[in-house]
Amino acid sequence: MGLTRLRPARTRAAAAALAATAALAATLLSACSPPGGSSAAAAAPSTASTDLGSEPVTLTLYDGAGLKPIDDALIGAFTKQHPNVKITTRFDPDNVQAVNAPRVLSSETPPDIARIGALGDTVKSGLLTDLAPWASAYHWDKLPGGQLAQYTSTPDGVRGTGAQYTVASGFTVTGLYYSKSLLSRLGISQPPATTSELEADLQKAKAAGITGIMAGNQTGQLATALQFALNNSVGQKQLNAWIFDQPGASIATPEATAAAQTIADWAAKGYFNADTNGTQATDALGRFARGEALFYASGNWDSSSLQKQMGDNVGFVLPPATQAGGKVLAMSDPASNFGVPAKSKNKDAAAAFLNFLTSPEARQIAVDNGFAPSGSGDVPATKNALSGQIQKAFSSLVAADGQVQYVQNASSGASSVWTAQVQLLAAGKTSPAEALKAVQTQYQQDLNK
Repeated sequence: MGLTRLRPARTRAAAAALAATAALAATLLSACSPPGGSSAAAAAPSTASTDLGSEPVTLTLYDGAGLKPIDDALIGAFTKQHPNVKITTRFDPDNVQAVNAPRVLSSETPPDIARIGALGDTVKSGLLTDLAPWASAYHWDKLPGGQLAQYTSTPDGVRGTGAQYTVASGFTVTGLYYSKSLLSRLGISQPPATTSELEADLQKAKAAGITGIMAGNQTGQLATALQFALNNSVGQKQLNAWIFDQPGASIATPEATAAAQTIADWAAKGYFNADTNGTQATDALGRFARGEALFYASGNWDSSSLQKQMGDNVGFVLPPATQAGGKVLAMSDPASNFGVPAKSKNKDAAAAFLNFLTSPEARQIAVDNGFAPSGSGDVPATKNALSGQIQKAFSSLVAADGQVQYVQNASSGASSVWTAQVQLLAAGKTSPAEALKAVQTQYQQDLNK
């Protein structure tokens, strides 16, 4: 029997719910350490073993229910390699998993492998194992830099630096879907590789009476296009500093304001659908699939639906770079960012499972379940042309160290304030500077809680 595919609609709902609850969990964790937790990160054991022996070992894996198909497939493959290891599972509903995680991790019977949403706050609360010994034993320092940044934290909860605490089961990846037939109708020979090419394509579409970018901004989808601009204007290092809550970081900068101005200008020029603020993301996807727009800014979670509706008429590219040959940056978050709870009694076996996540077999499982793979290596096999495009694009993104996290994940209140501000920006009811000031104010309030 083939591996179970995680349907994009389910993936999308799971990702949204888990991200939202992770933000709430960060607030709860920062308020106080859970019972049984400590105020400092758990010290790493002095030694680690990669030999799981032959004695029976039972692990428990804890995740959101929407990730069950990929988790089950990974567990099946890992335990086939290690028949003395049994992995039981515990799944909470996606909209409460991250909120429940502090209590689950600090209980007297914690899981051995757990999805970690609010990494910095979980480390700060002393609920995770510092994976340094296993990172050394398994050579995790060789993992792609853009992924390692999402696995690390200092003891006081500043992400993107410090010790490693997690490894991902797979990743999302974002970019531009495009209609091949509309590109051809407009006389455009290939999808845009630079921001100037993208703007020229949007101008051609507007002149021909075609919507340039379809966006469901009722659910804040213009934040995707905005972050494409932020990635280029602000740059990876500075943007990650803000997303990872590094001291003194701000999004209210001239570079970020220039990026927001680009989106405001595009809205004023009519490059987005006129009813974007009244359109849901799911409706925007359907309208793009029916040929109502040239581009759709989204991620791999929509690929299966678009392939089904559009067939060979849809393509995918990473977000355009500032200039030809320039570094491409794209938002790319973990599917499940798995860590080992501090109270786990089977840390060697749990770490072995984390190491398995970067193996060729696990990478193929991630792709078969609709994600991009963890680690690096050959591009896994895909079932259709669109999926192949996405996986090749992701491989090039990883090779260029171009992964960044979503700005909506920077703090507990970030997602809602970004949605509100991109709606105001699209309607011309706020300025770029005012929008970013509102985001920064909420961000600082969240970090000070």
